Amino acid sequence: MTIEAFKVDRTAPLLVEGARFHTMDELVPRADWMVVLGDKIQRLGVGPAPAVNQRLSLTGRTVVPGFVDSHIHFSQTGLDSLLVDLSPATNLDEVRARLAAEARGKRNWIFARGYEEDALVDRGLLTRKLLDDWFPDRPVWIGRIDYHSSVINSAALRKLETPIGLRGMLVAEGEPTGILRSEAFQHARQRLARYFPHDTMNKAIKAATALCSAHGITAVQALEGGELFGDEGMTALLRREDLLPLDVTIFIQEKNPFLTTKLGFTHVGGCILIDGSIGSYTAALEEDYLNLPGQQGLLYERTRELGNFVSEAHQAGVQLAFHAIGPRAIGQLLGTYEKALAKSPRYDHRHRIEHFELATDEQIHRARDLGVLVAMQPTFELNWGGPKGMYASRIGEGWRKTNRLRTILDRGMRIAGGSDANVTPPNPLLGIHAAVNHPNPEQRVTPHEALRMMTLDAAFAGFNDRRHGSLSRGKDANFAVLARDPLKAKASTLRDIRVLETWYLGRRVYAAPAA
Repeated sequence: MTIEAFKVDRTAPLLVEGARFHTMDELVPRADWMVVLGDKIQRLGVGPAPAVNQRLSLTGRTVVPGFVDSHIHFSQTGLDSLLVDLSPATNLDEVRARLAAEARGKRNWIFARGYEEDALVDRGLLTRKLLDDWFPDRPVWIGRIDYHSSVINSAALRKLETPIGLRGMLVAEGEPTGILRSEAFQHARQRLARYFPHDTMNKAIKAATALCSAHGITAVQALEGGELFGDEGMTALLRREDLLPLDVTIFIQEKNPFLTTKLGFTHVGGCILIDGSIGSYTAALEEDYLNLPGQQGLLYERTRELGNFVSEAHQAGVQLAFHAIGPRAIGQLLGTYEKALAKSPRYDHRHRIEHFELATDEQIHRARDLGVLVAMQPTFELNWGGPKGMYASRIGEGWRKTNRLRTILDRGMRIAGGSDANVTPPNPLLGIHAAVNHPNPEQRVTPHEALRMMTLDAAFAGFNDRRHGSLSRGKDANFAVLARDPLKAKASTLRDIRVLETWYLGRRVYAAPAA
């Protein structure tokens, strides 16, 4: 029976056989076959398979647990698929052509994403005046690839009612440049959300789901709502999450205790920002940016206010997660966690730091000793690492100290892998490739460690490891079928491994088209 024609009777056992199984279960690290009944894994084994009438033969394939993305802006990822993508553009002429194609025949907003000035061969910098020349009457919003800054034209500036005096509103000769960072960016983002109607957000959820399934993802920790993304996407996701072919754990990005104590959200944070990003010069460093003397980034939170919120949420039993990239931000956040835990000790709190890109040795030790988890995105190194990448252009030799995966694992910590989609694609195999091929050889990890980041340890970081993250008896029947074995493949080819099928709760939810 061919894979394409296979239909499952979920009332009867299904034997999955012939593949190489990487279970991520320390008690049963390898298996020759797996039996699924309904939505659960009934058992796994080595040697002769049991006599089961319903069989799925996957000879020559590899089966791994369904991937888990521990840090994804789910609704925004789907929305971005509906916007103009500037990431393939190599110069300003191509940027203009892509925007003009979107503008043709329409009279409303022009929304674009994926702009990265460092990736343009002419190092072209978009500004309000340039966008005004191109589109004098149409409001234009262009988001930088890291979601921490944007460029808008005069028409958009008027519609979004963004005051010139806000921190992060870059001004030249008394006039706004159109480049928005920090507070100005967040202010504008909140107002931007109202221009996306409900039907658009429903399409976004559908698009994000399809994208995840095609990459073998069966569970996401979705960072939704808040100042950066608005509540429209979260509302659409809440309406549909139980109907989606993947497990959704929502981290609500609001510092509002009412939402946790009264509405029942038990995971809070994600991109609640302690600082910004390296690419937008807003990550809180301890030294000046290489090409901006006197600038060391920004801390977005006051220590006392942050500490009060962390303490209150911690005592309410909530899991907390905050975005912190630079060492000053990481230090501030660790200090608030330390005080909250000293006041109210709690075993297995699983509080998190998202990104943790420039952590010092001392901060890695502190995080480990506090039981704090780190959720990291290895693909950042593929995009921006190395001696010629964006990190080096911003912080010089500091690129050698970004995303220290090997050091963190060697200190006995877990790393929850994710994508930060749509900053990087929701593609766990790309993340595995990036972790194994880290541009700093001292920070490379093994394929097995990278696979664990994207499965069991990511599930652990959302309190979901008892349900999924490994191929284990009694867990959800979530798995991905791969064309090649990521633990045996050449390191340089990991990103090219195809996901052939994705199974969620014992149902096949994705099958790759014939090659």
